[in-house]
Amino acid sequence: MNSIGKFKYVIALCLIFIHCGAYPSCQLKPDSIDSSGKNQVDTSNISTLLALSWEHRNSSPEKSLEYGLEAIKLATSKNDYENLAKAHSFVGVAYRVMGNYSKSIDHYYIGLEIANQHELVEQKGFAYLNLANLHIYQEYYTSAIENIKKAEEIALSIDNNNMLAYVYLYYGRAFLLRNDLGDALTYFKKALIIRQELQKIPEQAVCYKYIGDIFFEMKEFSTAIENYNKSLETVDKNSDKDLHASILVKKSIIFLQNNDLHNASQLAKQSLSIAKEIGASLIIRDASFVLGTISLKTKEFESASNHLLCVIHHNDTLFGQQLSEKIFFLEYQLERQQRENKIDLLNRDNKIKELEINRVRTFNITLLVVLLFIAMLFFAALIALKERRKRNKRLEEQNHEIIAQQEKIELKNKHLQDAYSVIEGYIGKITDSIRYAKKIQEAILPSLSSVKPFFSDNFCFYLPKDFVSGDFYWMTVKEETLFVAVADCTGHGVPGAFMSIIGMDLLSQAVNQQNINQPSAILDFLNIELRNKLRKEGVEEELILKDSMDIAIFTIKAGENLINYCGALIPLTIIRGNSILEFKPDFTSIGISAKLFNRPFKEQTIKIEPGDWIYLYTDGFMDQFGGPSGKKLMRKKFFSSLLQNKNSSGVYQKGELKRILFDWKGNIEQIDDVLVLGLKV
Repeated sequence: MNSIGKFKYVIALCLIFIHCGAYPSCQLKPDSIDSSGKNQVDTSNISTLLALSWEHRNSSPEKSLEYGLEAIKLATSKNDYENLAKAHSFVGVAYRVMGNYSKSIDHYYIGLEIANQHELVEQKGFAYLNLANLHIYQEYYTSAIENIKKAEEIALSIDNNNMLAYVYLYYGRAFLLRNDLGDALTYFKKALIIRQELQKIPEQAVCYKYIGDIFFEMKEFSTAIENYNKSLETVDKNSDKDLHASILVKKSIIFLQNNDLHNASQLAKQSLSIAKEIGASLIIRDASFVLGTISLKTKEFESASNHLLCVIHHNDTLFGQQLSEKIFFLEYQLERQQRENKIDLLNRDNKIKELEINRVRTFNITLLVVLLFIAMLFFAALIALKERRKRNKRLEEQNHEIIAQQEKIELKNKHLQDAYSVIEGYIGKITDSIRYAKKIQEAILPSLSSVKPFFSDNFCFYLPKDFVSGDFYWMTVKEETLFVAVADCTGHGVPGAFMSIIGMDLLSQAVNQQNINQPSAILDFLNIELRNKLRKEGVEEELILKDSMDIAIFTIKAGENLINYCGALIPLTIIRGNSILEFKPDFTSIGISAKLFNRPFKEQTIKIEPGDWIYLYTDGFMDQFGGPSGKKLMRKKFFSSLLQNKNSSGVYQKGELKRILFDWKGNIEQIDDVLVLGLKV
């Protein structure tokens, strides 16, 4: 049990945090919005709308969007370009918080264009910071740094320390993308110093939080907690609920690592409540994972299953959202570049056509002059020849420019291809998550040591098709009775693994909680409970998932030579001498509709003798395609192997089964999970 706990704890710490970027974009808080007074238009109502838009950006982005769009209408009607640029930036921030990156980037660029057209230097700086923030969320380090540098030049040129604090904060976040913790910490501290000098207390909370994240990554947890506490003291818990929830879930992870389950649970629940209120999927996932890990440690398996299902749901949602945002951003950049390149090429073509027309016109005029003024033939010919050479040279120069533009386009296309490779990196993250899930499943499977008092030898050949398996074995000892089960859940991989967790949980409930001792009664219990778990609440006989479970289970008491067996599509086989004794199961699966199977399972009592080998197995071994004709291995070859090795040890039999399977399948892909359990009397 201790090894299981360690595995779960390692998995929790490794999966819980994929660094998610930081907080507010680049504008001022409502109490510090500067209307500058550069034009004399009455902007009192616009300023109020902007203040409300910025105030609600994290706590209620829908309201922030509503106020921002109203501000855009009012500023447009009054030709108030400074506040119009601000309003587009605020609307972009609201869309970014809501996860709508396409509309967010549109408003950021509109704000930048307005600032450029009307020479609004301060708003131009904030526009570059907005774009940098979006690039950080998209994990484009180079683009983010380019925009931050532009904002830094503006902040220094106009001596705007508030903007400079954002510049340093975003530098820190950009370096954090590359895991350059030293440089990231330096810039976060620079941003904090400026905000302390400016007495901007709520903005200091963001700096303390990121500094805490750095020490968290360095595993200096006491320093991380100290900075998280400072962030909690300064954060505006009403308007910045996203930051508040993020700090709480970080602290809960540290308490979990220190095995302080009470504090970890309290903080994770607070974080989960706030995250659900604002719809923060990433924090919901992380808080659910902490609570699921705590439930596993406290053996509250049903609660753990619910929390981990929530983690998988939100992890898939976040990954899908991140992948969609990546693809959109690449397509947006490609479309923009293609549009600009097409305009350039059209302009070049028009110039070439214009030059060609001029050349033809000049040639015709020259010919007319030659016909009318023969006396000036030689002089006119020289002029025409000179003009032709000049124009040909200009055409060659234009052609060279076109070729250079084409080379630039090819280079940009290469950069886009490199960017697409980033998407492939996300596939690696999914694979890593499944590998950790494999460790969890292996840790949950019981040890074969519990069968040693009852059997003289044993082996288990367990080979998942993918990282995790839908096949599982389960065993436990209660009141000097050994319970052994082998099951094959619908599917394989992650869906099958979740079904296997449900199956093991139901077996534990039947034996340890319901005190059911008969194999047939255990299968009846599993059949009813699995239907209930897969049925939509309140609708009779309507199953959400058409999944089922094939299973065989037997019991044996210490010192006795009888076993009680019951099966659902999985037989029990005994090798006795040169004979194969096969005991048939019920021909139905666990969890199917009561309309198809609505009677008790049949139980068989079997006498065993010393030297007998008892086998429970799923169909993955026999159904594997391979051999010279690419056919299934089938039962005959499987039983032949068992007979040939009946006098060998369990270790040797396991090795032979593995060799036979791999020799048979060759280069053909494994089609199903494989599980063979052997026990010698």
